[in-house]
Amino acid sequence: MLEVAIVGAGPAGSRCAESLAENGIYAVMFDHSHPREKPCGGLVSPLAQRFFPFLKTLPISHGKKNRLHVFYPHGRELSIPTRENILCFSRLKLDQCLVNMAVDKGVRLIRERVIDVERKIDFWKIKTALGVYNAKILIGADGVNSLVRRKIMGALNRRDKGVCCGYLVRGLEEEDIIIRFLAHRKGYIWVIPRDDHTSLGIGTSETSRSHGLRQELDTFMKQQYPYVVKISKWTALIPNIKEFRTFQIPVAGPGWILIGDAAGHVSPVSGEGIAYALLDGELAAEAVAENKPDRFNRLWKEAYGINLLIDIELRKWLYTRSGLRLHSVFLKPHLITAGIL
Repeated sequence: MLEVAIVGAGPAGSRCAESLAENGIYAVMFDHSHPREKPCGGLVSPLAQRFFPFLKTLPISHGKKNRLHVFYPHGRELSIPTRENILCFSRLKLDQCLVNMAVDKGVRLIRERVIDVERKIDFWKIKTALGVYNAKILIGADGVNSLVRRKIMGALNRRDKGVCCGYLVRGLEEEDIIIRFLAHRKGYIWVIPRDDHTSLGIGTSETSRSHGLRQELDTFMKQQYPYVVKISKWTALIPNIKEFRTFQIPVAGPGWILIGDAAGHVSPVSGEGIAYALLDGELAAEAVAENKPDRFNRLWKEAYGINLLIDIELRKWLYTRSGLRLHSVFLKPHLITAGIL
């Protein structure tokens, strides 16, 4: 019988496993695909670095940028120097490093895909493609389409998801970070230089209005960066919570916890999720160490819940006509909160 089973070995799952090990609880992580390159920018904000100073000293190459260019739909451009460097990681390298940190503390990683979980009287039955395992506590860190969430409480509502697509490219590594908000979609194009490649993508918070998203990005690339070399392309769903009531739904209960993307804990404005994933991992470990998994419902709200609620309201204003005209006014509080200004 496993003490704790964690489904998913991304930042949330790995950080949770490492934190548990530091408390003498050795979890088992299940993940058939991590670490892998992921369809996100890989930004780590100054605020995230303050919460987790170890991010500054990871033994992996990454980009460092101290300027953010924001383009608004009405033509205005804002160049923002940051107080501290924004770190730009390859998710493959970052996730591998976080997995290694957990394994080095004694955590076991089972590279098998979980295909089913079932609640028994006082334990969880976890079925993989190769075997069956039993665990006292189950933690779902398996992303926006979380199997664990689906089995326990139902999938995240489609309305509370966004969609993005893009490319990893070479040729833009000397650029600053660029965010270009769109006039006709609730979303933006980003250019995020990493170390030896750049994440170039487009995203919208409305899955029902995502038609033509990649074509729009391709047109932008041909006009602005015809010289870039494409390495790979991707498309993915991301959490994008739009209603307060979604965050009122418990994401923990007797013997189970959802963390990171599986809990929907991503900024509805910026899409930042790495910091929340790491925080969730530590808070979930704290709740498990106290043998009170359901306490996680209170811990995450006390730690940063107000940030996500503010972002829900901010998102509503950003994409109104008046919000687009006053875009920089609404964006500034968010940048201050993220530690950028």
